[in-house]
Amino acid sequence: AELYLAEPSGAANRYYACAIGKGKQSASTELEKLKLADMSCRDVLVEIARIILLTHDENRDREMELEMSWVCEESKCQHKMVPADLIAEAVTAAKALLDE
Repeated sequence: AELYLAEPSGAANRYYACAIGKGKQSASTELEKLKLADMSCRDVLVEIARIILLTHDENRDREMELEMSWVCEESKCQHKMVPADLIAEAVTAAKALLDE
């Protein structure tokens, strides 16, 4: 699978993963540390939740509701929302990783 990001300047680049918006730099740094080609989609859910929780500033940012979507074998190669129970499991695992 390939992911492309179209920049406002018109440039389009291919990525395994990318971050946009607030916290982009620190999230991008964390994404670069991952060996995404060797991970399953479920493993990546935990890492993405960890990165989002890590970059979220509870004191300055509003309350957060995490939603995820994916395109993988588990979604039959169609863009679909990740089921809420899988997101909840990923967030629990990510919080445990952050507490270590």
